[in-house]
Amino acid sequence: MSSIFVVVIAIISIAVVLLTIGWVGFKIEPDSFPPHPDKTKDAGSVELPPDLPEPVGQYYEAAAGSPVPRIESAVVWGKAKLRINRIWMPVRFKAYYLPGQAFHRYMEITWFGRPILRGHDSYMNGEGVLKIEGILNMRETGEKIDRGQNLAMWGEAVFAPSVFVTDSRAHWEAVDDEMARLVVPYGKQNDSLLFKFDPKTDLITHVSAWRFRGQEEEKTPWLIGLTDWKTFHSVKIPVRFSVTWEDEGSPWSYWTVEGVEYNVDIKDNLLAGG
Repeated sequence: MSSIFVVVIAIISIAVVLLTIGWVGFKIEPDSFPPHPDKTKDAGSVELPPDLPEPVGQYYEAAAGSPVPRIESAVVWGKAKLRINRIWMPVRFKAYYLPGQAFHRYMEITWFGRPILRGHDSYMNGEGVLKIEGILNMRETGEKIDRGQNLAMWGEAVFAPSVFVTDSRAHWEAVDDEMARLVVPYGKQNDSLLFKFDPKTDLITHVSAWRFRGQEEEKTPWLIGLTDWKTFHSVKIPVRFSVTWEDEGSPWSYWTVEGVEYNVDIKDNLLAGG
């Protein structure tokens, strides 16, 4: 056997070993973030308006009852997996919401359970930010990011459903027995999301919209699929959901919620997302 052939075999073997180690590292889940230190506070309740589209009213009865617990802030944490360049990567996350106003999600992408990338996506004061820190650094801003992050914030308001009726800038429009459109503010304009409801459980199964993907020129159909639901502090919210760009044909991320706290001070946490 020639020495060159031996060297080639050795290099290939080392590459296979390194790729295997890398693949195994992304199979190991990180530890969860610790529970939020502040506990849920009672902020009262809000009566449902009488003119809600039928599936929306039924959703509220199923998820929160009537009157609906008022949620002025929310902290949601858990784990996820994200597909990046065809590789599924494990994530732990903690998200902070001022419903209808602002949000900041902090994420850690891990390898062998340890952070290798730290991500932030946020929307505050009408400005959206996508930011990555770690072995590579990037920051995306601009009008398309602003608009996309505003839609993300309203789509994730299923974690704080009272905002759908307490924010006077948003309103529901009837579509049919299983769908309704939520019209939401964006600066001096409006945008909208389509909500689909399960006729058996009355809970939301999908939230969809036309959304900019990063800095792309054209909008792409974007879908949040909501599956399992669980009650936290008298409010039933989705605890498993996926996010899909519909032209990709399958979800690029899966999320699992592990804990929630409501009506706590999150001012400093929101500022960390800029």
